[in-house]
Amino acid sequence: MNNPEQAALERYNAHFEAETYERIAGLLASNLSVERDNPRVIAALNLLIDLCLEVCGSAQHEGSWHRLAAFCGQNGILKYTVDSVVSYLQRFAEDNLRIDDFEATAKALLLAYSAKSDASQAAAHANGIHSWQGRAGYDLLASADYITQAAIQLLVQGDATYIREKLQTGLERLTSALYEGVRGSDQPERFNFKSI
Repeated sequence: MNNPEQAALERYNAHFEAETYERIAGLLASNLSVERDNPRVIAALNLLIDLCLEVCGSAQHEGSWHRLAAFCGQNGILKYTVDSVVSYLQRFAEDNLRIDDFEATAKALLLAYSAKSDASQAAAHANGIHSWQGRAGYDLLASADYITQAAIQLLVQGDATYIREKLQTGLERLTSALYEGVRGSDQPERFNFKSI
């Protein structure tokens, strides 16, 4: 039993529970609006198995927690399903930072994608307001959209150049909102942050 990979596999087999695994498969299929045997469900289940093996101590599966979390966030896997996955993972190891990181990343991505969509739609509406407040509101909402896109890319460990581009554009929109306040407000000093 001195082979860590073999020990991880044995631990996985000892704690595997077919009924719960199939329930999670059904939840994934439902969340993805596909049949149980769809390739996307199979891909998610393979990531789940990899994460179970990682939690059991397999070095070959290191980083599986992140791959499954990114899949969940990018595919709109619901919080309830993520909670079911977390409960299942705790069968293999109750106190494991990988499980915590999986849960936090998956849920943060799920909510960030939702926030991005909301900010983008709100910005589109604010863009039609004919006042300095409307222009400033548009810039702030657009800034929130770009900064949220940067946060999503950070969470999925995306391209650093793309992250920088989104942060830079978000900062430019934030600055534009402040300039609108300086130019249009009857209290321009409230929007002047040059001393900060």
